[in-house]
Amino acid sequence: MNSPRRRARELALKAHYQAEMIGCELAEALNQVTQEVVLFPAFEKLARGFVKNSTFQEILSGEVEEFIPDFSETLSKKCLNESKDCASLCRDMLDKYFKGLTVNPDAEAAIRKFAARISDKLKKEKPLLDFAGQLVKVAAENSKTIDKILEATAQNWSLERMATIDRCILRSATCEMFYIEEIPINATINEAIELAKQYSADRSYEFVNGILDRIRKEHKLVKNVAAVTEKKSKKENQSDL
Repeated sequence: MNSPRRRARELALKAHYQAEMIGCELAEALNQVTQEVVLFPAFEKLARGFVKNSTFQEILSGEVEEFIPDFSETLSKKCLNESKDCASLCRDMLDKYFKGLTVNPDAEAAIRKFAARISDKLKKEKPLLDFAGQLVKVAAENSKTIDKILEATAQNWSLERMATIDRCILRSATCEMFYIEEIPINATINEAIELAKQYSADRSYEFVNGILDRIRKEHKLVKNVAAVTEKKSKKENQSDL
């Protein structure tokens, strides 16, 4: 099973690709990808399980097939905003499609359990969403520098000549190599190679590997990951005091 960081890299890559394809900001693209790839399928599965296992008359006589997609889409969009109370949103959507359910005392425990599962899913995906957000935010802030590095390293390959997906992989990986201190260089390169194998042409991974390895050597990139991790741990411990 993919780790949160690998899944986050996939989200960041898809955000880079979508931003190029439709010409939007990276942050906006990441929100769209997160909603479509992570949250909507998860909420749809939870919603189907809830109505399937319910015996309340309000649900049996309600608009089940209309509820599931609307519920999944609405929560996917609004629950990305941390100020939103997802439990309240959940109850509002249930009340919209199943009149009287939220005031039925016999249904209260089931509704609370359903809302708790929504919250638990969001908490479980938080490391994924946080890391993907970090990758996209830092890439957007340093996009000009990243492109200059790639242009200088790729030699006979301009960014425009590269396949779009390869360009996106290289931008995201270069961002990680230069600006995400806690990730070892080799780990970044290996993950970029795996993304190229999964999403690009047959031998694109060799091209991606060559560019990133050249960047590593030319810029003499070395990270003291242990020191960064220790510093981060101390900072987190101090904030808990």
